[in-house]
Amino acid sequence: MMRTLGQFKAKLLAALTFGWDLPPRPSPRVSAVEKVSRNALAELVGRSKSHPQRGEETSANPAYAALASLTDESGRPGLALGLRYETGEINFLDLEADADKMGDSGAFVDRAENLVLWRRLEELIYNKVDRNMVGPRRPIRAPEEVDI
Repeated sequence: MMRTLGQFKAKLLAALTFGWDLPPRPSPRVSAVEKVSRNALAELVGRSKSHPQRGEETSANPAYAALASLTDESGRPGLALGLRYETGEINFLDLEADADKMGDSGAFVDRAENLVLWRRLEELIYNKVDRNMVGPRRPIRAPEEVDI
């Protein structure tokens, strides 16, 4: 009877999905990398609410290391993440911008470039976390337990 009910349930679910397949679940490693990346970015954003944050290559937080890489990629040595008080948004700004290059938004970059920089920062953070995360390894055993 249990087998019959299981088959009935499977056929009923197949009939109700109308041919749509559920998307595959991400692997546990991908889920862990995404969570660590989100937490690192959240810490960077939280600190940038009080004052602008610059990247650091040697930081333990992968978001700061990614921001330093983004600074090198963008060619803006004064690139930082800070709070725009007018709108309450966290945006990129150039702390070393010339006064004649600044537009209406001051040291903040324009909206289109801000979106590009955000996406690239998220990608760099994900890559740094993925590269630094240790994969599965064999357990370490005491010398007494090793059979030769």
